[in-house]
Amino acid sequence: MRLALMLFLAMTVAAQAQSAAPGTPASAGNLPAGFYPKSPCAKPGPPDFGRKPDQRNFKAVEAYNEKIRVYNKAMEAFNPCIQDYAARANHDIREIQAAVAAANPN
Repeated sequence: MRLALMLFLAMTVAAQAQSAAPGTPASAGNLPAGFYPKSPCAKPGPPDFGRKPDQRNFKAVEAYNEKIRVYNKAMEAFNPCIQDYAARANHDIREIQAAVAAANPN
């Protein structure tokens, strides 16, 4: 069903592109902008741990280390999420390639 919907949308967009007025630039692809779902994964921003504190200042060292722990924990959650998203996207790509191969008479 999902593949059929993707193919329907692709054909609809392709038909619209073919019926465009002469001189109108064609779309780069068959899918409308924003068609594919964005990643649901919360990507941590670039780490900003600040300057490394003096080793003799226990509280400053502990605060610095806590920033690192929080960032590492966020990355531990992000990595499997983005890997799963990429694996599902690759599956979708293979489905589209199979549909194109089936439609290609050569």
